[in-house]
Amino acid sequence: MKRAWTDRLVSPTTGSVLELDPVRIADDEVVEGFLVSRDEREVWPIVAGVAVLPHDLGAHLGAQGSVYRRSPINDPRLARFLLGRAGTGYVVVPFDEVVAQYRDLARDPPEGYDTTPDPEHVALAALAGTIGAQGTGVVVGSGVGRGVFALGTRLEAVLGFDRSIACVRRARNIAVTVEDFFLPAPKGSGMKEIPLDFAPLTRTAADFALADAEALPLADEAVDLLVLYPGDSLGRWPDADAAWREARRVTRVGGHVLWHEALDAEGLPAPIATEGPWRAVARA
Repeated sequence: MKRAWTDRLVSPTTGSVLELDPVRIADDEVVEGFLVSRDEREVWPIVAGVAVLPHDLGAHLGAQGSVYRRSPINDPRLARFLLGRAGTGYVVVPFDEVVAQYRDLARDPPEGYDTTPDPEHVALAALAGTIGAQGTGVVVGSGVGRGVFALGTRLEAVLGFDRSIACVRRARNIAVTVEDFFLPAPKGSGMKEIPLDFAPLTRTAADFALADAEALPLADEAVDLLVLYPGDSLGRWPDADAAWREARRVTRVGGHVLWHEALDAEGLPAPIATEGPWRAVARA
């Protein structure tokens, strides 16, 4: 995780300041370490470059422990912390989501392969342009990450939050990998895998972390733009009203909140602009 974002993160339970206890740093990335709340005497881990900040860390590690048990962890303190709490819960990347969101980047695809860009993310980038989005942004419900990359063409830095550690890890790998990345080839195509060309992605602006929409680990008015999906890789938000309150809380006055039409509800402000399934409103 980039140092610039670790300096902005707060406790997801009380909002108290978090101090970074780095274990392994590469360039400006914290690869392993801890985020420490001295007020609560609680810690949240950073593993494989991902800050893990759910509101209930114990429940999360129990429910998604399979990913941590398979993760290469260099620091013995971090290994003891995670593996001593990791349960047998199993979570995987929905690979059809990866294919749908990244198929347009296929390099030398077989004849007939669908390289149509995901229209939802094309519309998201277009709406960000319409409202003149600038500064820093957050995508809540980032899944495997394409929405974060879509905003990276306009914003200085974009942080994606999701509740699935498998998807957050996948998205981060797309952001930092320097090796070839592959999608499965369709049966009968004569190819085993299809390589992707990441050159069209603005990856330097992207970062990813694990958090709950109802308890975002950011201070009040921390970002200029927030995108709220109706859910993430684990499904719909358990409490959509709480997700909306958090979206408003962490967006600065004068910034923008963008939301998916699936979250439309009575009492929401009238959008100042729309594009495809997305609506935008200025944060008052």
